Amino acid sequence: MTDGSAASADIARQALSTTRQLTRHVRHAQRGTWFPLVLLGLVAVASAPFYRLGRHVVTCDPALGARGGVQIVEKGTCVQVVGWPAGVYWILAFVLSYAAIAAFYAHRARKRGVGARVLPYVGSGVAAGLVFGIASAWAQQLDLEDYFPSGPVAVGLVPLISIGLALFVLARVERNWPLLAFATGYLVVALLACRMGTRSLGLSVGTNLPPTWGFLPALVVAGGVLLLGGMGFALTERRGV
Repeated sequence: MTDGSAASADIARQALSTTRQLTRHVRHAQRGTWFPLVLLGLVAVASAPFYRLGRHVVTCDPALGARGGVQIVEKGTCVQVVGWPAGVYWILAFVLSYAAIAAFYAHRARKRGVGARVLPYVGSGVAAGLVFGIASAWAQQLDLEDYFPSGPVAVGLVPLISIGLALFVLARVERNWPLLAFATGYLVVALLACRMGTRSLGLSVGTNLPPTWGFLPALVVAGGVLLLGGMGFALTERRGV
């Protein structure tokens, strides 16, 4: 009786171990984390010309204050900030990007025979992107600097934050702890790129760029983090980790 009980326990442990290994294999096969990160990183970097299209140096009197989409920069330089070019770009880019991500996961599921329920991530990404894209364009157009102390440049970059928020949903869908850690780090980067909280922290990044290109470092940093993250997840997936 004792030998039979021991044998049954061994069989149960082996079955449990096999089940766990199979579960890990299926979860790994479901993941395609690298593709959203690389695609959205490219989208972030490619948005730069549209921000430049909406920013022009104009003649004005800094003593009169800034209203009607005019941002006063240091040394008396005045830049007219028009939010709709970047806003339209982000809205279209988010819709097309998340449609491509849904198609990628659908193709992957057919190819491998297993798939993740990616629609919650796609839906949250599109919804957050539309809300943040419209809000940023509206805030820049109306020059709501009194409500957003970081200024029109930072307000216009808030679509970067929506990417990070949606990544938390993808991490939950894929049950991907490394992606959860990455999403947390990226969200911090996006918040700093939008200069939220940097005044209280005393953070400031000085550049020699002209005021019409002041947004570029934030886009490059945020987009670069997404691209590097995508490359890292691609290498991990290829090695089967």
